[in-house]
Amino acid sequence: MKLQHLRALVAIAENGSVRAAARNLGVTQPALSKSLQQLEASLSVSLVTRTARGATLTPYGRAVLARAQGITQDLDRLREEVEQMRGSLTGGVSVAISPSPAKVLLPQALRRFHKDFPEVRVRVRESVYPDTLRMLREGQADLAVGAVPQLSRALTAEFHSETLYRNTLVVAGRRDHPMAAATSLADLLACQWLQHGPANGPGALLEPTFRAHQLPPPVPRVLSDSYTASFSILEHSDTLSLLPERLIRHQPGLIALALREAMPTWDVSMIFRAASPLTPAAQGLAQALRRTPPRD
Repeated sequence: MKLQHLRALVAIAENGSVRAAARNLGVTQPALSKSLQQLEASLSVSLVTRTARGATLTPYGRAVLARAQGITQDLDRLREEVEQMRGSLTGGVSVAISPSPAKVLLPQALRRFHKDFPEVRVRVRESVYPDTLRMLREGQADLAVGAVPQLSRALTAEFHSETLYRNTLVVAGRRDHPMAAATSLADLLACQWLQHGPANGPGALLEPTFRAHQLPPPVPRVLSDSYTASFSILEHSDTLSLLPERLIRHQPGLIALALREAMPTWDVSMIFRAASPLTPAAQGLAQALRRTPPRD
């Protein structure tokens, strides 16, 4: 098994066909097909199924792809790290970030970062927990920023987490919501609710927030993984949701209801792979994030 074999599989997965992958890599189609065949022979399994529409990965192919992406990206980072250590402030760094810190933290951090690394390109990937861990694990991101639950013992061996700031969750709705003047969660029991984010993310605090105040939790009518969709639904309906206060401050069409009950808080953290040292550029971005206060 050679690096060129892994790059061949990654290119086929990214381009959808052997022909397009060969063109993208700048090699002939027979040469790429040979690399794929050698990889399959070394593993004794079929990795790709060719069809009239292109090429799809087999279950074995998908499993190998996840490892192959991490290996090829780590090698690319290794080359960039050596170049940066030699004084060449070029290359790239990738950050997986959730919408709230992307709005209130990232713009100022990037300005600070590019003063020291003007030629380094930054790739921003929108992601929320737990998908951020997958992106880190597969090498698709150098570091991640977002709301995460406390890492389990198993995960702390794999990832390092560092708190950047604390976010308070609030009940949010459109500015002219009929319940905009409500002062208690009890006033909102009959409202329609949207739960944002995965079941183990901040949005899942909707039910325990009501139960903590001895109230029956509402059943969300909408489950959304998209901030764009969530904001649009909230701004154009009577739906309410539990969202980060700092994020709502920067959404002109939404308000946070002034309720007397205490709302839950959630740490926004920076996460790295524990066993993978950051390149100088990635260290620079991490330092810029540490030094940048979130915008109120």
